[in-house]
Amino acid sequence: MFRSVCLLPGFLLLCFCEKRLLLTDQNVVQALQTELQAIRTKLQSLESDNKALRSEIAQIKRQGLSTYIIWGRKDCPHINGTSLIYTGITASKHFNEVGSGVTMLCLPHDPDSVPSDFLSVHTTGGYSGRIWGSEYEFTYRSVAIDDDAPCAVCQVQAESVIMVPGKRHCPSGWKNEYVGMLIGSWTGEHPSDYICLDENPEFFEGTRSHNDNGRTLYPIRATCGSLPCPPYVNDQFISCIVCSQ
Repeated sequence: MFRSVCLLPGFLLLCFCEKRLLLTDQNVVQALQTELQAIRTKLQSLESDNKALRSEIAQIKRQGLSTYIIWGRKDCPHINGTSLIYTGITASKHFNEVGSGVTMLCLPHDPDSVPSDFLSVHTTGGYSGRIWGSEYEFTYRSVAIDDDAPCAVCQVQAESVIMVPGKRHCPSGWKNEYVGMLIGSWTGEHPSDYICLDENPEFFEGTRSHNDNGRTLYPIRATCGSLPCPPYVNDQFISCIVCSQ
């Protein structure tokens, strides 16, 4: 009994059979060559796929992940692989209070309580800061004066995220996340953060036009002098854009 080569799709096996196969048999040689070529082609395809996967993984690792807040919206832009972490309430200090923080925050809708043994208003004698929701102080597109402003915290596949005031287009090599208007406090109020409000702002249903004040949101305009005009224009409102890379 002699060993011979048995061919199965995708495999090259040694089998035992009754018939002797000679390498001078051209049909056998041709079959072996065809099968070997198919194996080489398959290996090349697998190597190419593996190389592409390694390159994609390396690119993701290089990019990393970044976060940003979109002000005035309840969801994140569906671009650049951006995903929603949570949606919340635009909040900061009251417009007429001197103390508390200046930073604008996106407070979640489902807050957790502080530890039960922490201080209370009674134990501090009222010496504490306060945080309020915010209201638009202008009417534009879908929102009106005294509407409450939402926000959303977003995650994007990018190493860096920046807000560029005064622009509606990102620098070369950067991707647009959202475009908007620069917002802050009125000049006669205590200061607040500058934020980039989405150009299509939303509001919370059920609280429309309730004048509860809190952190009031006003558009920001240019003032010539130390700010050069041109290129800026006196009393012109300032645009903004959030970009990722």
